[in-house]
Amino acid sequence: MKIITFLTDFGSFYPAQMKGVILERLKNKEVIFVDIAHDIPPQNIRAGAFALLSSVRFFQPGTIHLAVVDPLVGTKRFGIVVDSGGHLFVGPDNGLIMPAAKSLGKLRAFKIAYQFKASSTFHGRDVFAPVAAMLAEGLSPQSFGSRIRPVDLDFGDSKRLIDGIETTIIYVDYFGNLILNLKKLPSFELSLKGIKLKKVRTYAEVRRIEPLITIGSHGFVEVAVNQGSATDAFCLKSGDRIKLEEI
Repeated sequence: MKIITFLTDFGSFYPAQMKGVILERLKNKEVIFVDIAHDIPPQNIRAGAFALLSSVRFFQPGTIHLAVVDPLVGTKRFGIVVDSGGHLFVGPDNGLIMPAAKSLGKLRAFKIAYQFKASSTFHGRDVFAPVAAMLAEGLSPQSFGSRIRPVDLDFGDSKRLIDGIETTIIYVDYFGNLILNLKKLPSFELSLKGIKLKKVRTYAEVRRIEPLITIGSHGFVEVAVNQGSATDAFCLKSGDRIKLEEI
């Protein structure tokens, strides 16, 4: 039985078409579909890459990950299949897959050279879904085309300043928590926009609607508001570069 995960910025309507394409090809073969997310902010490759990175380690080897956040759909950008740590990834060659694939081990990437009858605006359905189905049928990654060096993506670096840390919001989750490209809490006290952030291990260590900073379950530092929304409280969004001030 094959597991195929889905991650897109498509919302609730289009992913069903992708699943239908896969089921039609696989016929009576057993497959489990798992939706990682379909509410990635539109065209936000970095946010999609973070969500994929945070999820893949919980799946068994042999899982196929179909990930599509594709602002350049229909252009000359490649589609790729990536093999890493016993997992297979399918999607556009724009860096979306790379943090997750690299986290599992040494990777090999192959260009999708197969010719599909495809809409110029929906390669998720017309290219990547058929490729995922073909992989589930047992076709090898190298069967799709030549090996390539894929477009890379990382989450950038935080920068130590004289009076604080400059960092980037790489994801805003459902609760409005601001997830930063920072993996260790500083030893000094911090504030954001002049508001102190209490360093905690759990949200319940602060009062209701009190701002905090902690290490999230994903292993990155996050700014949160207990029983509230940090993205609303601080008027910030994914991609914003911010300064955490040293107190």
